[in-house]
Amino acid sequence: MKNVLPEQILPHRAPFLFVNQISQVANGAALATWVVRGDEDFLRGHFPTEAIVPGVLIGEALAQTAGIALSSVAGESAAPSRSGFLAHINLKFHAPARPPCTIELSATISGSMGTLHQFDVVAHYQSKRLASGVLVLAVPEITRTQ
Repeated sequence: MKNVLPEQILPHRAPFLFVNQISQVANGAALATWVVRGDEDFLRGHFPTEAIVPGVLIGEALAQTAGIALSSVAGESAAPSRSGFLAHINLKFHAPARPPCTIELSATISGSMGTLHQFDVVAHYQSKRLASGVLVLAVPEITRTQ
């Protein structure tokens, strides 16, 4: 997928779209970036004298990256109108992300069972690992009306 915008795959929109650019997506894996400028509203109260990107938002950015990865194996079923919902998250935070920074995000599908899809996820800033772990997206089944 070349030159695909996150908005073409994900249902999220600003200010809750954290993936700015998709650099690679294929075969159940995605690489993306989130540019944190440092002037985002959520940083005003998150340690104002020494801002840190909230870990929960890094987790959401990783979930969005997993949604992008899922689209590469789900075809049209992963269109924004039918995207996955975060069902489980287990992350370990290794280091804080201090703005401004460009966070590199990766998600690789590691298993599926029915409507549940598990991903191995990692977030980096430069060569420093910020977070890693596993998350699960649940994709609701299509309900057909007659």
